[in-house]
Amino acid sequence: MDIKAVIFDLGNTLLHYTDNINWTNLYSPAIRQVLSACNLPYCKKSDLAAQKILTKYNTRVNFRDYEVSSDTIFTEMLNCWGASLSHLFAAKHAFYTFFQKDVVCYDDTISTLSALKARGIKIGVLTDVPYGMDNEYVLKDLDPIKDYIDICLTSNDTGHRKPNPKGFKQIVGSPYMVTPSQQIPNDKIAYIGDEQKDIDGANSIGLISILINRSSETKNWGQDHTISKLSELLAIL
Repeated sequence: MDIKAVIFDLGNTLLHYTDNINWTNLYSPAIRQVLSACNLPYCKKSDLAAQKILTKYNTRVNFRDYEVSSDTIFTEMLNCWGASLSHLFAAKHAFYTFFQKDVVCYDDTISTLSALKARGIKIGVLTDVPYGMDNEYVLKDLDPIKDYIDICLTSNDTGHRKPNPKGFKQIVGSPYMVTPSQQIPNDKIAYIGDEQKDIDGANSIGLISILINRSSETKNWGQDHTISKLSELLAIL
């Protein structure tokens, strides 16, 4: 295939959290850290109220294809505690950094990205953020691989979550997705992700859809190709 650009999902594709990605099993200790950062006492009532809010905005529980900002989520949490909004930054920082300590690259991430760059292929990232996570935290996750990435757009940037096609259209239409002579056509761009929303979104605008399936479960979501590890991408392209 004459592929000119490859766009990746982020979580469970290039990077992964060592704990479950929906984070629900760690709500309580994360909330304790948030309360401590805001100089607020822990109590079960505060914990349960915050868990209810987080569950409402958990897209693995309640699907939505638009993004909600971190300010909206954590303002709601502070309000339910009767706490000052002056704690907003501290609350967000405590919550997101609680989980970020467990994020790592897959073993073949850097070698695959390096090989793609050596071939002159443009590399992008289009990712949904968890719980409105601000881009500054997402970019911190990207630190080990940032030198390989030409463009990264999050659902904060686009205002939409996958499989909404608007985010896909925005990244492929960006000035970074060009050759010296022209904008790269959609059928010369591959999108790689691990979920059905990745495949549905890529297919909706005519990208080459590649599912990365690291499990033994069969997943047929209409993808053009399936790989079990990132290094297999090089043979396809």
